Amino acid sequence: MIIPTIHYHIIRYLLLTAGSWLLSMHYLVGQPTPQLFPLHTFFQANYDSTIIYQSSSTRNNSPNYLILAKYQDKVYFFMYTSPYRVAEGRYFPGELSKKFAQGELAFSRMPPDTNRYLLPTTAAPTTLAHCWRNVAPSQLWQVRDDQRRLNPQGNCILEDGDENMFYLIDKRAIRTAYFYAPAYFEECEGKKLNRQLAIKAITALRALTQ
Repeated sequence: MIIPTIHYHIIRYLLLTAGSWLLSMHYLVGQPTPQLFPLHTFFQANYDSTIIYQSSSTRNNSPNYLILAKYQDKVYFFMYTSPYRVAEGRYFPGELSKKFAQGELAFSRMPPDTNRYLLPTTAAPTTLAHCWRNVAPSQLWQVRDDQRRLNPQGNCILEDGDENMFYLIDKRAIRTAYFYAPAYFEECEGKKLNRQLAIKAITALRALTQ
C-alpha cells in the first residue's frame, strides 16, 4: 500500500507526538501527589514547627512518615508507620502472609491521623535537639523541589528510584518539597545545594530510627 506523502508526514508527526507524550508520562508516573491529612493539620495546630518525611516508591506509596516536631524549646520524634511493612514480600505459614497483607492494605487506605499508627519514640532529648540543629530548618524551609523525575538530562536516568517527600509545617503554612533519588543524582550529576539539604535531612531523620 502506498501512502500519499502528505498523509505520511501527518502520520509520522502523530506517532512522534504520541511517543514524546508517552515518554513524559513515563517520568510522571510514580511521583507522589502531596496530600494533606488530619495528621498534618494536627501538628500545625499543636506544634511550632514540624518536618514530616515520607519515603516511598512506585511499588509502595503508603504514608510511612518520620516526624520531627518542635514545641517551644523541646523536640519530639514520632513515627507514623505500618507494623506490617517489614512483612512485605515474605512468606509466613498459617496464612499469616495473607493477614499481614490485609493489615498493610488497611493501613494504606486509612487517612493519616492521630490513630494507632502514630508512635512516640524514646530518643534522648539531647539527640533530638542535635538532630533539629543538623537538619537546619531555617534552610530546609527554603529548599526548592528537584524536578529531575520530570526532566531527565543526559545519561542520568533512573527508573523506580526512591521517592522522597517533605511536608514542612509551621503555624503559617504547610509546604512540600519532593526529591527523586537524590543520592543517585547527586553522584551522577554533581552537587546541588537543594539536593544536599534534602540528603542531609533524610540522613539525620533515618539515624533516629536506628
